[in-house]
Amino acid sequence: MILISILVALIVERLGAKSTRWQIDYYLAQYQTLSYQKGAGTWLFKSSIGAVLWLMLPALLVAFIYSLSDFVLWQLALNVMVLLVCFGCAKYRKSYKGYLNALARDDNEAATLYALQMGQTRTEDEPNGETFGQTLAWINFTHYCAVMFWFVLLGAPGAIMYAVTRAVVEVLRDEVNGEPTDSDKRCIELMSPHSQRFSLLFHCFNWLPARLAGFGYLIIGNFSKGTGSWLKYLLDFKTCNRQVVTETALAAEQIEQQYFGCTYEAACMMRLVKRNVLFYLFLVAALTLFAGLN
Repeated sequence: MILISILVALIVERLGAKSTRWQIDYYLAQYQTLSYQKGAGTWLFKSSIGAVLWLMLPALLVAFIYSLSDFVLWQLALNVMVLLVCFGCAKYRKSYKGYLNALARDDNEAATLYALQMGQTRTEDEPNGETFGQTLAWINFTHYCAVMFWFVLLGAPGAIMYAVTRAVVEVLRDEVNGEPTDSDKRCIELMSPHSQRFSLLFHCFNWLPARLAGFGYLIIGNFSKGTGSWLKYLLDFKTCNRQVVTETALAAEQIEQQYFGCTYEAACMMRLVKRNVLFYLFLVAALTLFAGLN
């Protein structure tokens, strides 16, 4: 059922689940508003334990709903809906199309603005910067590969746990796509004292999936070029997972520097990350066949 749920969710998400109702941000905003109205902001967020508990409550709620019935179709439908919400990245798709259109008309200023909306805070020419293709690799990892990992490991509650943490950390790091909403501002107001703890939690959630994604890049890309980057970070618990994913992806795809910031780079990286999603699906299928994963 796990493999079927992922396949159905990926197909539906590609075909048309692009409304706000299929984005985790929409439900997180509702959850934040409800928490604020119920007075959670005055007592729950006073302690780090309370803040983490608030973060885990949606996953616990999904686990309770999931346990209401053992009917296969009920669980399949719930799995697909949860995955659609956790995968949802319509805002990034829109910005990506805008980026490509801006490059097509040689509007570099607009292309830069779209790249910033997608989270490319520093270009490849700046210290600790990254190419736009690397930004695409990170978005794909956090919205697909890591979600699939936690779904396989803990089911629908695991996917929700990861997606909610990802959304909150993006808001706290000011990595939202576009201007912060009122809900985002309220989130920053309530949870900024716990920003470091949430970032550490998100780092832990990404550590193993990032290594698996990096290994996938080696298998589907340039193995000899990417191996050095992957081995360098294999047992590194301190380096940012974004750096692990993006450096390994760029090494495995081996895009020449003259193509950085061009449509060619974006197209190459998109092909790589799509193949990496297929690699994850292959792993799930193999676990289903040989390890009894269901």
